[in-house]
Amino acid sequence: MGAKTLASIFGLIALCAGGTSPTTWAASPGASVAGCTLRIDPGADVQGSLDRLAAAGTPATLCLAAGEFPLPGPLSIDGDGLGLRGEGPSTVLRLREGAQSPVIVVGDQQHQKPARPVSDVTIERLRVIGGGPGGSEFDADHPFLTNSAVVIRAGHNVTLRELDVRACRSACILTEHDCRDVTIERSTVSGSTWDGIAFNRTARARMVGNTIRDNRAAGITVEHLEDSVIDGNTISDNRSQGVYLSDSYRNRFRGNRFTGNTNAGVFLTCSVRQRDPEPARCWDDSMSQANAFEGNEFAGNRLGYIVAADSAANCRKPGVVPNVSRGDTFTQNPSIEQDAPKYGQCLREEPGEPGAGHAS
Repeated sequence: MGAKTLASIFGLIALCAGGTSPTTWAASPGASVAGCTLRIDPGADVQGSLDRLAAAGTPATLCLAAGEFPLPGPLSIDGDGLGLRGEGPSTVLRLREGAQSPVIVVGDQQHQKPARPVSDVTIERLRVIGGGPGGSEFDADHPFLTNSAVVIRAGHNVTLRELDVRACRSACILTEHDCRDVTIERSTVSGSTWDGIAFNRTARARMVGNTIRDNRAAGITVEHLEDSVIDGNTISDNRSQGVYLSDSYRNRFRGNRFTGNTNAGVFLTCSVRQRDPEPARCWDDSMSQANAFEGNEFAGNRLGYIVAADSAANCRKPGVVPNVSRGDTFTQNPSIEQDAPKYGQCLREEPGEPGAGHAS
């Protein structure tokens, strides 16, 4: 969402067991059949089933059979210890035609600032289809919610695994309000109207083995990310940046492939305080720093790295720890660091064996 806009502002080149009845309980509520506390078929009430499990107050997993589960509005997961599991891409959560909302909200969706964190939630083995292009970017009933496909609000220890998330009206996956320990693994994120994945106010995220491609803006946009691991992902053919990284610290990007992104593989910058009139101005001391890029591959992007600082957020100030590139490989992907003599060198190249950082 912000990546495309901010890139243009700076004037840069600038995703169980079988059953036949709609609802099948295990031997007793809370018991497990193939890891499922409750299994439902298409036609059953997904929200009502989740609410029943949450009311029981113990960790539980709702399993969805193969088929389509149309949703009239956002599916709310606001209890601790809940799991939602499908049977792979054949299990589809889709907004009903005309609905303008998120598809899944993990956490409190009733208040602009979540009343409490939600912990220990897992969503896996599903296809999630958003509202697609057109319509509002914000939920009409909750205007502080974007119509992203999966929204995680103050989530702690949340895992998204083996998902196919596509056709998203805003970002496909959004974390916000001080999320902690969010894992996204072995998933595909594509076809977003804006960014594939947006990390906002998030720490200790882990993103491994995903494909993020063909999103209208950036593959990944970040507004404050700390102490996170982005390893072994393919980030390709996004229409602005592969990764837009602002106001972010001590993250590791290792063994990723940045290919075919319209502008840069990675855009390193600050958090923008003032957009108009140009040039944009940064919040004080918000330049991304101390991030490590190791063994990444850059090919077919217009640029490898773009680095943009300004007088308010620069790399000359005492205590600034530059970002480091070690063993990255580039195929016809030059990099640009704007005004390094004026604002300091924010990205430093260090020796490293090419490809040594690739994650298994």
